Amino acid sequence: MKKYILVLSMLMMGGFCFAQKDSTETHTKDQKPKVPLSDRIFVGGNAALSFGTVTYVGIAPIVGYKLTERWSAGVGASYFYYHDSYYNYSTSIYGGLLMSRYLIFKGLFAEGDFEENNQDALTVVDPIQGTYTLDRAWIPSLLLGGGYSQDIGGRSAFFISVLYDVIQNPNSQYYRVPVIRAGIGIGL
Repeated sequence: MKKYILVLSMLMMGGFCFAQKDSTETHTKDQKPKVPLSDRIFVGGNAALSFGTVTYVGIAPIVGYKLTERWSAGVGASYFYYHDSYYNYSTSIYGGLLMSRYLIFKGLFAEGDFEENNQDALTVVDPIQGTYTLDRAWIPSLLLGGGYSQDIGGRSAFFISVLYDVIQNPNSQYYRVPVIRAGIGIGL
């Protein structure tokens, strides 16, 4: 009985070793080498500065992940301060975003961003008398468009994009205007 167990054990060990070897060979032939996680993660974002009668200051950091060689996605947050000295009006706008970019050809990319921003929103109380209230609300925006990315050394790149909000909520900060963004992405 001990002989049978020993022979069976040896056959199983030999089969396991061959199975491991065959599995490894198939893996390396059929699939590309895996890219390390640190080469897939990037950080970046953009900033906004405008001074004068209208002051607009903001920051929007993003953390992203390269899903494939051409497709990346990420999440971000944003904060903007707006002040109009003519109307003596100030507000803060803050929120989050989900972004996705697909490289089409040599630096040209398509981009889609979904944003949700908390900001002042007008609510009409009486349209005849023209009375309204100004309350905080979460305003969604779906920005679609494209842009260009240029490597600037190492795993860093400069980008510029032009987007348009297809939802067109009248309270959105992107209502009826193109959104032009520029920034830097840095691979970790």
